[in-house]
Amino acid sequence: MTELVGVSETIDTNAAVEFENTALDILRSSHPPQALAVCGTFPPGLCPDAVARIVAATKLSNGTLVLVDAVKDILPTLVTRCVDVLKINSSELFALVSAHGPGDVDQAATDLARRFSIGVVAVTDGPSAAYLVDTKASERYELRVPDLLKDLDYYLGKPADDNGRLVLNPLGAGDTCSAVMLNSLIDGATAVDAFALGLAAASASCLVLMPNCVFDLCAMQRILARIVITKL
Repeated sequence: MTELVGVSETIDTNAAVEFENTALDILRSSHPPQALAVCGTFPPGLCPDAVARIVAATKLSNGTLVLVDAVKDILPTLVTRCVDVLKINSSELFALVSAHGPGDVDQAATDLARRFSIGVVAVTDGPSAAYLVDTKASERYELRVPDLLKDLDYYLGKPADDNGRLVLNPLGAGDTCSAVMLNSLIDGATAVDAFALGLAAASASCLVLMPNCVFDLCAMQRILARIVITKL
C-alpha cells in the first residue's frame, strides 16, 4: 500500500519522543495490552531503534504477544529477540535472508527464526504455497490456498458478475492476514490454525472490489475448508 499512497510527512522529534514514551507507559502499566503489532513502513522521523525499544519493553509486560509484519528498518527490532510472530511475504523473507535463493522458503524461514529466536515465522507468496515455521512446537507446515478463479461462484456464494472479466483485488490482503492471524492467536488458536484462518480471510478480501481489508465471513469459511495443510 505504501507504494500506492506514498509515505507520510516527517514526524517531528517531539512527536516521536511522545509516541515512544506513551507506548512504553502502556506496556509498563498494570494492565498491558494482550498484543502489540508492528506493521508496514515506519514514517520518516520515527527511529527504528525507538520501535526496537518499544518491542523490548514487552519483556516486562507479562505476556504481550508481539507480531511484526514489516521488513524495512526492522533489523533492530528483530535483534531484541522479543518478536513472537513474524509475518512477511517471500520477497521480504529473502531480503532479510539473502543467503537463500527463491524456492527455498521453508529453509530460509527456519534459519531466520533460529537467528533471531522468533517463535513463529509465517511466509505468504500470493496465490502460491505459504509456509509456517513454529519453533516452539518444533513444527513446519506448507499451506496451499485454493485457486479462487477456478470456482469463483462457490467462494462468492452466488454467481459472479458475467461481465467478461474475472477480477481479484489483492490490496490489503497482507494486512487482513496479519490482523486475523493475530486475533486468532489471542483467542488461543495454534499458530498453524491461526495462519490458515488469516490466509482464508486474506483470500476472501481479494473477492471484494472495495477498499482493503473488507471480506465476507462465509467466503472466508469456504476458502478455509479447502486450504491444504501439509506438515513438513
